Amino acid sequence: MLAVIHRHTPPRGTGALALAGPPVVIRQLQWLHDLGSERVAIELGQDERGERVRRLVTEQKVLSRGVVFVPAATPLSPRALGETAGFPAEARWLALPESVVGNADLTRLFRRRSIEGTLVGRLTPPKTGGPFSPAEVHLTGPSSGPVTVESLPGWGTLIETPDTALQLACEALLGRLSLLLHAAETRPGVWVARGARIDDGAELRPPVLIGARARVCGQARVGPGVLIGSRALIEPRARLEQALVEDDTIVGEGLVVREHIATPWGLIPLKAGSDLLPQPEPLLAARRASLLPARLTHLLRIPS
Repeated sequence: MLAVIHRHTPPRGTGALALAGPPVVIRQLQWLHDLGSERVAIELGQDERGERVRRLVTEQKVLSRGVVFVPAATPLSPRALGETAGFPAEARWLALPESVVGNADLTRLFRRRSIEGTLVGRLTPPKTGGPFSPAEVHLTGPSSGPVTVESLPGWGTLIETPDTALQLACEALLGRLSLLLHAAETRPGVWVARGARIDDGAELRPPVLIGARARVCGQARVGPGVLIGSRALIEPRARLEQALVEDDTIVGEGLVVREHIATPWGLIPLKAGSDLLPQPEPLLAARRASLLPARLTHLLRIPS
């Protein structure tokens, strides 16, 4: 199976959004890998967001096998993307938008003996009551023709903002949605990854995910609805609710973070409708600067 992961117009850079640990692009590659994909072409913007996605993928030695990166100044059509990646002109390939995640059986589209034009796979959002949108994937053939629509079993939805990613992750943490979590559930809705430390006196209110080698100090209160990144440090009396904490971020003593992303450079509203620009906060800092990714302001600029 050949597949392409293509950008939106305008490009949103959602591939780098964390989704209960792994970013969206890694979730997509795992989805395609489990379905038996042979080659995947990933369209990259020619900016820091594109480079970030490239680094995230190349760090995954198994998933990056068979991946071809296609930098493009402007978004390409799925057909043009596959051709640029060197896919055979007579072949069919699956077109997966950069913001679509799910578990639907996409191979059903390939079981068609022949195809003229485009076959659209319609994905139903998870039935959890969250504000999730339906999504589509396309199977493109070498010749033009009619558009045929088929509903696929399983679920699929769009992840276009940090707020949507957080809500989907919380559904998974509460057991309402099937999503692979690289952590252990220590009690209902509370997930702790390998090497994380929870000090005595810390309060965790589900749903919560504590990333690998992160630390939550005593008297800190985390949750409900909080994802803490790897190696982050939550100091005493900090309060987090409906929030994301980036990797390697120190949340200082007594700081309240609600409906924001905490980064070493400041706070970003989860529901920002324009470019995500950090609001400076002196109680936020970098824990391990040598491991920090490129600045989030350049990665997650989401147009209104």
